[in-house]
Amino acid sequence: MITNTSCKRLLWMMIAVFGCFQFAIGQNSNDAKEVTSTYYVKNAFVVQKPGTVLSNTSILIKDGMIKSVGPSITIPFDAEVIDADSMYVYAGFIDACSHAGVEKKDNKDRPKVENPGSPPKDLAGITPQYTVRSAFGEKLDKSMSELRALGFGFVHVVPRGRMLPGQGSVLSTGNLKPSESIIKENVSQFSQFKSARGMFPGTTIGVMSQFRDLIKNATYSNDYKKAYALNANGLERPQQSEELEALYPIVEKKMPVFFYAPKVKDVNRALILQKELGYNMVLTGVRQGWPLMSSITSSRNPIVLSLKLPEEIKEEKEDEKQKEDEKKDKKVEGDGKAEKKEKPKKKAKAKKELDPETRMLNERKKKSHDEYVSQAAMFEKQKIKFSFSTLDTKSKDIRNNILRMVKGGLSENGALAALTTNPASLLGITAMAGTVEPGKIANIFITDKPYFDEKSKIKYVIVDGSVKLNKEKDKKKKSGDGEAVGLAGSWTYEVEIPGTTQSGTMIIKGSGDDLEVSTDSSDEPGDFIDGTNVSLDGSTLSFDLSVEGMAYSINLDFDGADFEGTVAVGEFGSFPMTGSKKPE
Repeated sequence: MITNTSCKRLLWMMIAVFGCFQFAIGQNSNDAKEVTSTYYVKNAFVVQKPGTVLSNTSILIKDGMIKSVGPSITIPFDAEVIDADSMYVYAGFIDACSHAGVEKKDNKDRPKVENPGSPPKDLAGITPQYTVRSAFGEKLDKSMSELRALGFGFVHVVPRGRMLPGQGSVLSTGNLKPSESIIKENVSQFSQFKSARGMFPGTTIGVMSQFRDLIKNATYSNDYKKAYALNANGLERPQQSEELEALYPIVEKKMPVFFYAPKVKDVNRALILQKELGYNMVLTGVRQGWPLMSSITSSRNPIVLSLKLPEEIKEEKEDEKQKEDEKKDKKVEGDGKAEKKEKPKKKAKAKKELDPETRMLNERKKKSHDEYVSQAAMFEKQKIKFSFSTLDTKSKDIRNNILRMVKGGLSENGALAALTTNPASLLGITAMAGTVEPGKIANIFITDKPYFDEKSKIKYVIVDGSVKLNKEKDKKKKSGDGEAVGLAGSWTYEVEIPGTTQSGTMIIKGSGDDLEVSTDSSDEPGDFIDGTNVSLDGSTLSFDLSVEGMAYSINLDFDGADFEGTVAVGEFGSFPMTGSKKPE
């Protein structure tokens, strides 16, 4: 806990930020400001939208918004210039449905209820009145920053739970408090075929039955309230039910139900319920949609495909290796040098003959694997628009799975549309996201090569007016292990602020997911402030400080005994931070 004394002694940040801010306000308009939220991305290939690439184009960003996009833009005096020559700029990706930022609660003992056939609604998993805002803690967890590092600028986040967990909202992926990250609230009702534990509805059939009753009762309740409002004479006062009232926007078709349906049976059940009850629905997290392609097409329901794919079949890699070895053997055999001829030829290993049953099983696995990977291409071929969801996908697999889908037949423009313009339209945020155009929120990212090039790397991510520098991680270092990259210990640091430099000590303890970070300043040595939301991705350390309502986000990239990074202070901008490790 940070005390008032500690707050006062965090002088190296508080005085620096507010001092520069006040100084900037007091200057004449012709003088350069000390603190800037203006960025100039210079001379890049701008992928404005799927299929449209602008060469030798610059982008002016101010106060978190895109102000101008073009070949000849005057550079403002207070702009920080990002030289993106020959690099590629993309609109921030949009995750169409995710649990990012929502902590997964530990599994507790099965709750005891007096009447399992009619349990309390919250224990049965029926909480449509809940909002995702209530599911967040003080800070968004590291899953949000992981998505940001992958180029995602926006995420449609839904609550965790069972049958009806609650309503989802669209968030920006910046390092802000949840309340400040929400850009569009309560855009969806999330539902899934997840039964209750030891009580009704305890089966999938029970969930479907309960869902029907809820929608029908909400329709009746809504109609009755409207009739009562017009003329209450002779009518009983309507009963109050927060669960049913939360479903009014569904029955009035003002809010869609994002129905999580990963398997073909789930898709079929969701389509049956929607056809029977008539609400607007988005099939979400779909992994096996191709067998019901015609039904999905005729229903005209929007679809969100899962970014989760099965593991690549190892046998394929072994076959490729064997072919490569055979090529090498042929090359050696064709070599006319005497010494090569004298060497005895290696006998090729006989390929183990598989029995017919095993062979058929492997063929079925291969066919199923290929269908999963090519599903997006199938939908594109049928001209069905779709978006992508990370609901059940690990962040480390996201980019690789996107590239696998492209290899499986999905066009690059189709993949880009599924990550930008399609979800922007689906979530109703086209006015602020999805393309690189003036007036849009400046959530963008910059790559050194075209994104769909396997060797391309994200160099910069700009979100919420803050620039994040992505450095190539050392593959030899163990990700997530503080000891592996030598972080544990005492470090000196310096924060460069216009007109002054503030220094101090940073102490890192622990390893892996148990890292602890604390800092002091040279003004008050030994009076350490504890960091929060500490996370380590490879050699990049991130943590936050919160002091009297002010949020500070620190991102540091370590290289041996040195580091460099930034201290972001909300609307006041970012300041360079460097340091080195003290001798043991």
